Amino acid sequence: MRHPIFIDLDDVIAETTRNYPALVEREFGIPATYEAITSFDLATSFGLSHAQLAHLFEVVHSETVIMNAVPVPGVRESLSAWQNKGYPIAVVTGRPPQSRALSLAWLEEKRIPFDHFDICDKYERHHTAKEPFITLKELRRRPYTLAVEDSLSMGTFLSGTMKVPTFLYNRPWNQNGGGPSLYTRCASWQEITQKAASLLCP
Repeated sequence: MRHPIFIDLDDVIAETTRNYPALVEREFGIPATYEAITSFDLATSFGLSHAQLAHLFEVVHSETVIMNAVPVPGVRESLSAWQNKGYPIAVVTGRPPQSRALSLAWLEEKRIPFDHFDICDKYERHHTAKEPFITLKELRRRPYTLAVEDSLSMGTFLSGTMKVPTFLYNRPWNQNGGGPSLYTRCASWQEITQKAASLLCP
């Protein structure tokens, strides 16, 4: 049996962060642009206080915002092609555990092909959650054929610690990684599919 392919959700499957600047302006009156999100720390990128950041996370994980997100161009076709080759698609997101039902509803509504869904505590934020999630230690025990991420820290964890061939979807917040890159940068799903082809069996 072929090992699954690890796919992140936000900004890899769902085009979510592009909506954040408008939400920041609406909620706090702070002018913001997508291109200015040069740090994975949104408080730094938008100049938010801890209280404002906590409120923003509540807003971006609300039903309206989650369900109104659009798929990243090309993702449906790429995942379907990989499924047809016999590779299970494992969606692994760092979203809050309480967002599970909404996330699954969005994937179904947008007809995104997938076989497994996990919420992982990628950034050590879920320690108070009552809903189930997996830890990085648990994730590390799972074999994957390849991975697609937009987070520098997770890209490094997957490619370096787990030794999984990893494709990093280029975003403004992942441009300053520093050091040698173990992952492969790509600007689109078309590029990811082309570069991943050599890793997959016919």
